[in-house]
Amino acid sequence: MNFKEKAQALQPNIVAWRRDIHMHPEVSFKEFRTSQLIKDHLTKLGIEILPIESGTSVVGLIRGGKPGKTFAMRADFDALPMQEEADVPFKSVNDGVMHSCGHDTHAAMLMGVAQIMNEVKYERIEGKNVLTLEKKL
Repeated sequence: MNFKEKAQALQPNIVAWRRDIHMHPEVSFKEFRTSQLIKDHLTKLGIEILPIESGTSVVGLIRGGKPGKTFAMRADFDALPMQEEADVPFKSVNDGVMHSCGHDTHAAMLMGVAQIMNEVKYERIEGKNVLTLEKKL
């Protein structure tokens, strides 16, 4: 299966992760539920979680099967302090906090990229693949 096919197969999961993150927004430096969701996903995949001292940030490391340079990808996942007025099934359950900036989408997509890259790490990845999900390091 090529990358496009893998992404298409994973699309329902990415949509579900995005809706879950959207429904449970957290403002900067208080993204405890979201960071745990991401850590649980990476851990389930066997991706190494690097220890960092920056609150709720998550850094995952996928070691490739070939020598080479490090490749890094990054996404924010904080929400904004504003009331969501949209009437959708995945509307924010946290009063006065919502994802209006797209960070829920960025985080969900990077969770999908992590899964795909981890599946092909021995054949396709050179060096290290660093996945950073954060507000700021």
